[in-house]
Amino acid sequence: MNKNAKYDIVIFGATGFTGELTAKYLAGKMQSESFTFGIAGRDITKLNSLKNSLIQINPNCTGVGVIIADVNDAKSLLQMAKDTKVLITTVGPYLKYGDPVVRACIEGGSDYLDLTGEGEFVENVQRLYGAKARENKVKIVNCCGFDSIPADLGTYFTVKKLHSDEPIEVECFVSFSSNNPSPLGQFYSVSGGTWHSAIGFMKTDELERQTRSCKLIASTATNHRIVGPIPVQFRMREQIYGAPLPFVDVEVVLRSAAALSDYGPDFKYGHYAAVSSTPKLLGGLLGAGALFALAQFEPTRNFLLNLRKPGEGPDREQRDSNSYILSFAGKCLSRKIKVEVRGGDPGYGDTSKMLGESALCLIHDRKELPEVYGVITPAVSMGEKLISRLDKVGITFREIK
Repeated sequence: MNKNAKYDIVIFGATGFTGELTAKYLAGKMQSESFTFGIAGRDITKLNSLKNSLIQINPNCTGVGVIIADVNDAKSLLQMAKDTKVLITTVGPYLKYGDPVVRACIEGGSDYLDLTGEGEFVENVQRLYGAKARENKVKIVNCCGFDSIPADLGTYFTVKKLHSDEPIEVECFVSFSSNNPSPLGQFYSVSGGTWHSAIGFMKTDELERQTRSCKLIASTATNHRIVGPIPVQFRMREQIYGAPLPFVDVEVVLRSAAALSDYGPDFKYGHYAAVSSTPKLLGGLLGAGALFALAQFEPTRNFLLNLRKPGEGPDREQRDSNSYILSFAGKCLSRKIKVEVRGGDPGYGDTSKMLGESALCLIHDRKELPEVYGVITPAVSMGEKLISRLDKVGITFREIK
């Protein structure tokens, strides 16, 4: 970390939808915590306009820095990284734009946070930059939004209440709700950037890649422990169907399990969409299948991409109508427990909290965090300290008796 950097935190992509929400969240946090931050992007006019809106939230934001940086200008990225202790990047899709930002942070000595849900990108970063990040004592922490902090920290919270000398199994059931009466309410809850990332993610070889990735992660487990996913299957728990979700969350949780002995000598994890009825399950499967099929061909893929433009996103009213619950069923040989992680708008309202609190955790809780570097997960890098921070801002972690 750059101890003498000009800023504690810089948000790259600050004028994008999620970047702006994160900047506004940090502006509010300046009223209760002391730190400096900057906003970075390509367009000086948009950046200055954003700064003015931050000052309206908190007059102390007159000191917020404005930084010009572009993913196609390596010098600007390196200077941005050298000027901050922690860099948040919301510039996606990360497979397209993320690599040069990671390289700049490792070379410039700043810790790195993103909100990617792109497993291939995370795998590439681990392979290409893990050793160099450890050598330079830089923390590269991917997936610090709804992908995958609730799943990663929820599993961490669960296993901490089980016995680490016994085999452990955790299943996570994800459910969403919205007060928006429109049948397209869930679609309008998605920003353009996330929509483009999701369509890019829908490739026929992605499941094969994730299978290979999980095997590679298993081979890295410390102390000859066993780590792996529960075989893909439908589950039924308390009248709720569980449809397997092949998201990056699975890989993130397994990476945490491979690194930390708390997850036991033999750890298994399952990640599911919670569906309350057979018609909803079948409807969801048909919809997902149709979307996947359309994404395979360029004309229909372009049609899907044009439905949501980068920079667009749900308004405040829509975000306020959204909520989520992640229900965890954890067990070891001698105990079974249930845990719930609850929050508000998963994609943006809470993602901006997760990004902001992750950055503040790396800045203010540094001395109490594990001295671990490289390409690491939220649980490995921040664990209980980040859980405590999130709990105080409305993202709750509770054992259910």
